[in-house]
Amino acid sequence: MSKQRFTLRTRYVALPLVLLLLTAVIAVAMAADHGRAKAGSKPDNSAYAAVARGRVDVEGGLLKLHSPVSGGVEAVVVHAGQQVKKGQLLARLDPQVAQARVRIARGQLSQARAQSDILEDRLKAARSSAGKLRSAARAGAGSTHDADAAAQKVRDIKWQLASARAQIDIAKGKLTIASRQLALHRIKAPVAGRIVQVNIQAGDHAGTDSAPAFELLPDRARIVRAELNQEYVGAVHKGMPAQVVFDDAGQTTLGSAHVVRVGDVFRKPTLDTDPGQGAGIRTVLCVLAFDQPSHRRIGQRVLVRVLRGGQRSNVSPTHVKGS
Repeated sequence: MSKQRFTLRTRYVALPLVLLLLTAVIAVAMAADHGRAKAGSKPDNSAYAAVARGRVDVEGGLLKLHSPVSGGVEAVVVHAGQQVKKGQLLARLDPQVAQARVRIARGQLSQARAQSDILEDRLKAARSSAGKLRSAARAGAGSTHDADAAAQKVRDIKWQLASARAQIDIAKGKLTIASRQLALHRIKAPVAGRIVQVNIQAGDHAGTDSAPAFELLPDRARIVRAELNQEYVGAVHKGMPAQVVFDDAGQTTLGSAHVVRVGDVFRKPTLDTDPGQGAGIRTVLCVLAFDQPSHRRIGQRVLVRVLRGGQRSNVSPTHVKGS
C-alpha cells in the first residue's frame, strides 16, 4: 500500500515537470525559427564596406537670404514654391532715404565739377597774364615784382585746382556708395532656385540682424550627407559606389550614388536615434552624389550602403509618390 502511494505521488510531481520542459523546448524552437526568418529578411551586410544614416541635401545647403539693409518692406513680389532666376527681384524696401542720399551725392559731384571748371578758367587767365608780365619784365617795360606775383598766382590756382579734382573723386565715391545702398533696398535671388519660405510681408520692418527674409533652394544637384561611424572611416574612400534607401521599415531604394568626399573631423552623431548608443561614439561626414539626377526632398532621412570592391550598384531607383 505504501509503495502504491509513492508511485502515485511520483507521477503527480513528474507530470508538471514534463509539461514545463516541453513548453520550454517549443518556445526555444519558435524563437530560433523567428531569428532565422528575421536574419533572412535583412540585407547581406557582407557586401557592404559600411552602412550609415544620412539626409538628402543640396550642395551648399538651403540659402537663408537676409535683408542687406534695415528698412520698411514696401512690397514682396514672390511666394513660397515659386521658381526664380538669378538676379530676380524678390522684395523691395522703402527707398526714400536712400534715394535722397543719392541726390545729395549727385549734387556734391556737380558742385565739385563746377568748382573745377571755374578754377581751370582762372588758371588759363592767370597763365596768360603771367606770360605777358614776364615778357614785359624781360623787355624792361614792366616790373619784375609784378611778374613774380603773377607766377605765384598761377601756382596757387594749380593747387586749388588739384584740390577741386580730388573733391570730384571724393564725390564720385560718395555717389557710388549711395547708389549701392539704394540698390540694396531691392532683395534679389543670388542664384536660380525655388523659394521655400517667405518670412516677410509688406509693412514689416526688415533688418540685417532679423530672421531670414527668404529661404531659397538652389537649382543644384542633390547629395547625401551621411554620418560615417568611426569604425568604418578607414574602409570608405572617394569614388566608392553606394546604394541609397529610405531609412524606414520598407527601405525603398532611391538610387545609386558614389562617395564624393570623407570628412576630416569627428563629431557626435545627430541622425542616430538609438537611445542605447554610447556617449563615446563619433562620426565623420561622408558626402555622396547620386549617379542619376534626383529631385528628392531636402531633409529626407536615408540609409547609405557603401559597396565593397568598387562595384557599381545595378539597382535602379524606385519611384515614390510625392518624393
